[in-house]
Amino acid sequence: MRIISGTKRGKKILLPDPKITRPLKDNVKENIFNILIHSQDFKYKFEFNNSSILDVFAGSGSFGMECLSRGSNFCIFVENNNFTHNILFRNLSNNFDKKKFKIIKNNFFDVDFEYLIKKNNIKIIFFDPPYEMDNFDNAFNKITKVIEKFSEIFLIIHTKRDKKLVSHNLITLQERIYGISKIIFFQSKN
Repeated sequence: MRIISGTKRGKKILLPDPKITRPLKDNVKENIFNILIHSQDFKYKFEFNNSSILDVFAGSGSFGMECLSRGSNFCIFVENNNFTHNILFRNLSNNFDKKKFKIIKNNFFDVDFEYLIKKNNIKIIFFDPPYEMDNFDNAFNKITKVIEKFSEIFLIIHTKRDKKLVSHNLITLQERIYGISKIIFFQSKN
């Protein structure tokens, strides 16, 4: 696995145990970034330069690192697993200045996402929970309720769930299927 574009293009990414995490494949990652940059569906065009990103259930950190490589100023990574957290820290330390990132090692439900978004002017949230997460609905509801309060923010979800994910104050911009993965782009109605 590697960073696919930007200043760190080609840099290898260490991977955690595949029993713990599910890495975002390069072709899926590339498609996500092509959609963000080129899609006509978004009411706000996304610019990576000077943006801040939130990578939730970060795993190896490949999504956030890709954003940093493409010009984002700052990325916050949320990862609770001890082993995965160590791999994430090594990936970031090997490739980026420590001023460019922050790692929060905490349970998802204990994180104050509203504070993080306001304080850091977050523009994209990448939400990549474990496929078999028991309380996925609660996690989805928590993150969408926070996003509903902000404009010009994208939520990207990496899931294989078959059911339709709906939030009353978010617009579903696109859904894409890649093998067993589903990528959903949401944007606040505000």
